[in-house]
Amino acid sequence: MSTSNTHQQFLADAGSETWPPLLERGSYISWVSRFRRYLNRKRENRKWLNKAIDEGPYEFKELTSKTKEPRMQKEEDLRGDDLKHYEAEIEAMNLI
Repeated sequence: MSTSNTHQQFLADAGSETWPPLLERGSYISWVSRFRRYLNRKRENRKWLNKAIDEGPYEFKELTSKTKEPRMQKEEDLRGDDLKHYEAEIEAMNLI
């Protein structure tokens, strides 16, 4: 048996025929749908994870006040929905 046939048989035995190609350009749709199914089944904060994926990374804003100079928002300044979005972004990056 040639090396090529051995390699193909090894891939077939591993079940790779049913997997979408991992690194083929432009064929990420099936991996995206698998990842989203995983999020929707397994994660408590699936709403925020999907939002982080759809809307992209959280953008820090410039904070202004009358007594101080304007400054960029920091992680410790985040509250409520902004904090959930930021934490979901980090979790999504770790899962990917």
